[in-house]
Amino acid sequence: MTAMRLYYARAELLLQSVDGEFHLEMAGKELGRFKQEKKAVSTYNRIRKELEQKEPPREVTDAERKRLLQEYMANSLVGHNSWLEPQKKLAKSRVHHN
Repeated sequence: MTAMRLYYARAELLLQSVDGEFHLEMAGKELGRFKQEKKAVSTYNRIRKELEQKEPPREVTDAERKRLLQEYMANSLVGHNSWLEPQKKLAKSRVHHN
């Protein structure tokens, strides 16, 4: 089983899998434990939707947009370095069948 973790930072709503169970918490207080992932995710989504309706998302400032864009660009360029010489491709060997 892969670890699952859903987090809604504005309300500190956290759903995570722990030892085959799904724990739902808000601001450090446990809201419930679930055996089934589907029920846990459904409950998490319902609570998150209610919270978003009460307090709609705020507008992102220009400074935040700039920071997010810089982070995105820095992360997307990982593995590419324009300062390095391009590697030469090795010739493929040819096998002749008689």
